[in-house]
Amino acid sequence: MFVSGGRKFRLYSRGLTVFVAASAAASLAAAQEPRTATAEEILVTAQKREQRAFDVPISLSVISGQQALESGVSSTLDLARLTPGLSIGQNSGEGDFPFISLRGVAMRDFADTNESPSAVYINEFYKANLMGLDSQMFDIQRVEVLRGPQGTLYGRNATGGLIHFIAAAPTDYLSGYVSAMAGERSRYKFEAAVGGPIAGALSGRLSVYHHEFDGYIKNTFPGGQDGNALNASAVRGQLQYDFSDDARASLLLQYYRNDNDAGNMFTHIAVTQNPVTGLSTRNPGGLDAFGFGDSAPMETNSNRDIFLLSEQFTAIGKIELSLGAVDLVSITGYESGFKDATFDSDSTPGPRGTEVHPDAEQFSQEVRLSGQAGAATWVAGVYYFDYGVDGFQRRITSAAVGPRAPVFYDLQSESWAVFANVDFALSDTLTATGGLRYTDEEKEYSLRNTDTGPIFTPATVGDLARRDDANTSFTARLSWEPTPQQLFYAGVARSYKAGTFNVGYTPIPTAAISVKPEELTSYEIGAKLSSADNRLSVSGAIFYYDYKDSQAFQFDGQTLSSTTFNRDAEITGLEVELVARPVDGLSFTGSLTYLDATLLDVQLPGLANNGPIVDTEMPLAPEWSANLTGRYNWAAPWGGTFGLQGDVSYKGEQYFDAFNSPSQLEGAYTLTNVRASWTDETDSLTLAVFAENVADVEYRTAAFDLAFLGLATEVWGKPRWVGVSLSYNFGQ
Repeated sequence: MFVSGGRKFRLYSRGLTVFVAASAAASLAAAQEPRTATAEEILVTAQKREQRAFDVPISLSVISGQQALESGVSSTLDLARLTPGLSIGQNSGEGDFPFISLRGVAMRDFADTNESPSAVYINEFYKANLMGLDSQMFDIQRVEVLRGPQGTLYGRNATGGLIHFIAAAPTDYLSGYVSAMAGERSRYKFEAAVGGPIAGALSGRLSVYHHEFDGYIKNTFPGGQDGNALNASAVRGQLQYDFSDDARASLLLQYYRNDNDAGNMFTHIAVTQNPVTGLSTRNPGGLDAFGFGDSAPMETNSNRDIFLLSEQFTAIGKIELSLGAVDLVSITGYESGFKDATFDSDSTPGPRGTEVHPDAEQFSQEVRLSGQAGAATWVAGVYYFDYGVDGFQRRITSAAVGPRAPVFYDLQSESWAVFANVDFALSDTLTATGGLRYTDEEKEYSLRNTDTGPIFTPATVGDLARRDDANTSFTARLSWEPTPQQLFYAGVARSYKAGTFNVGYTPIPTAAISVKPEELTSYEIGAKLSSADNRLSVSGAIFYYDYKDSQAFQFDGQTLSSTTFNRDAEITGLEVELVARPVDGLSFTGSLTYLDATLLDVQLPGLANNGPIVDTEMPLAPEWSANLTGRYNWAAPWGGTFGLQGDVSYKGEQYFDAFNSPSQLEGAYTLTNVRASWTDETDSLTLAVFAENVADVEYRTAAFDLAFLGLATEVWGKPRWVGVSLSYNFGQ
């Protein structure tokens, strides 16, 4: 709902009260003795230089590779259990691209031409291609989640923030690990890595990965395959050459393949459509337009042969040079990928189905300089980006007609940018930060719907099939560190997401095909507080977003096409994170997030795009979410260490659509995971048993409204899953 000025003031007041209480507790402990660094302090590169996470005056979370392992994080979707302000939904099954929402900023359109407004990086390389965003979840050193617009240093499409995966790097000594896991539904997961010196100053690392399981959506159609299986494999090779103490070059090559005979992942419900608003409501016991009723939760009734095949190849080259007072970094990236997939779009023995065949290729180059000059710490650089995605998609609407004529598309994007950021020490405790980034982006689009039209190309519509957008992102911030245990900051930042074009399976009005860029201005205050002995740390932030032309998603009840459209939005929120180690061996991490995310002046579809204009809640933006992880280690009687870990995550109710149809509202739910382990005396061998979703909670991660046909389809999260794992680390 729309946030009034008084309500905003009350939220800020409550947030400040939280900060004051947390500050009192942490500062009291901090004042007892000077702070000393410990091995547990986490280093990050959120500002494109190495810093302690505590010293970075932005809202961020860091998940180490070990934490990910112990918490059962095996895909990008799992990060939402551990990260404040992060919600992630599935598009069309395991291994396909996720819908990422950071503080309510999300893209719900499932077209393969889209890019996420919450960017994904691996080793400083931006991944434009949505279809491979899960491909880097193995042999990870850490994951950094940066919340809030990051346009100055990271550029386009970091409106909501970003998720940055940092792969475990080659070492100058022999090191690695082997890990195997087995569980219910024929689940097998294997990972291994080995790295170290090769010859002289050359070192390397080789990592392999395979994860598979049977489908967990039961198919009630006779002889049909259960849905939402996985069969993913990857290999990553890295080389690093140290020319001298001042010069280094590295290369990362990665290949990923997901080859699923996946079964249908969608379930089916009957709905009714309100003639005034066009919104859909569940219709228990009712039938859709084809005579089919509800599936049971976690069940489908599909007669189609469903598959999902995707491949992706990634190459990242990095050069680092120290030129005296200035450091130079060059990052060159290339990625190509394709996907072939079919879906049962009505989840019944009826004929309706879809298929998609995107093919994408990307190249990017960043060169930046950084250094210190007196009180200034600065970074400046240039960035170039070239990305193309083309392919076709089509549908089946009747058994007699079979596959309809395809819809072909080709989107080419070219972008360049210059950027600079400086931290200026005004005093020993006060720092001013300023940053600018200018981006120019050109896109050219070709849409040829050979089924029902239109033909939308530069030859037919001229400049309507082109976009030429320029934008200046900025950041301005003050940070105050009165003691090494206290950091306070306040600032304003602006970022943008590039414009795009709609695809669709059916006709789209010419005026609705091109979509404008979105621009988000954030106002944020935050604090980070730590005790002197590092046993307690608290961080938090209060923020307000002025969100212009956000790229929202709708299903058009008149043209029967899914389209992205621009609407302004407002988001107000509060986050608090806590890390506590009350006694040796016992640790807790937790967070609490409040969001009020409102999409303004949305015209509901009605029966002919003539519904009322209202404010709605943004999709994938629960008002309240929270998580808590506890871990306790103690000595085993025969040697080694026992470990017991549990994590609980709560998501409040949230909508899956911009219209807020009742059928698209997911109720609040809580997920619990547990893990018990034994590690030997050398910290090398670990045996563990685990249970995910212990209470077997049934919850949806996405839904799609086809109310004009009297139905909606749903995507469900994983059920309870029990398994065992064995891992061996060497050279750590």
